[in-house]
Amino acid sequence: MDLEHEHYPGGFYTLMRRLEKREAPFDDPLSVLPPLDIDLNALKAQRVDSAPEMIDMPEDRRHALRKRALIRTEFLGQPELWALHALCIAILRRRSPPPEAQQLFLRIWREHGSTLALELPVRWLISAATTFGDHGETIDQRLGGQGLMMLFDLIKLHDSERRQSGRKNSDGFPRSRGGPRPDDLGFGLEPYSLPHGDLDMNLLARLWRYSENDTVLQPLGMRMLRMVMSDPRSIFGRIQRYKDRSASDEP
Repeated sequence: MDLEHEHYPGGFYTLMRRLEKREAPFDDPLSVLPPLDIDLNALKAQRVDSAPEMIDMPEDRRHALRKRALIRTEFLGQPELWALHALCIAILRRRSPPPEAQQLFLRIWREHGSTLALELPVRWLISAATTFGDHGETIDQRLGGQGLMMLFDLIKLHDSERRQSGRKNSDGFPRSRGGPRPDDLGFGLEPYSLPHGDLDMNLLARLWRYSENDTVLQPLGMRMLRMVMSDPRSIFGRIQRYKDRSASDEP
């Protein structure tokens, strides 16, 4: 490979160093976590009514107290349980997190997953999926979490680039007849058959199966996949205009 023509200067060495820097653990994460047997129902009923002043926080940006203050600022007026959930995710995204963070995260989803899935902003749903992928306690949680995270990250990447066309994200490109030959796909891939292909359906069905198989992941997975199923503003919604509905689905 010609290293001068890599898409990312420095290649994977640079990408990995950047990731490792972002994964540096927080200082004293246990100081911001409650006991494992804390009453989650009480936290759900309470609202975040204040956040510590950042000027009173440790100057070290990696200190857990500083991260908790930032999270509480974001969740002002919302349930304390949401802020604790976000704090667990933040700690678990770093290297060598304390096991208490994983146990609290999984307990929150086990006991309040249905409400979380309905009320959390999408970005926190994606973060939760990522955390299931890294710290799930079952194979379905890990595979499903990784799959959901990749699905939404790639939709965001693809559709953000597509916005440069000036088209609405709910509008497909016009069908063309004649004209220049379409460009080849990267890596020598065969083009996907928009009218007859089933790649998109198989991808979604596999993720749905992981979600169905695990009661803890189920609320999150089904919420995210129903969003993909119903919102016309992603690639999954747009390609429906090309589908041949008369095609048989017989095996």
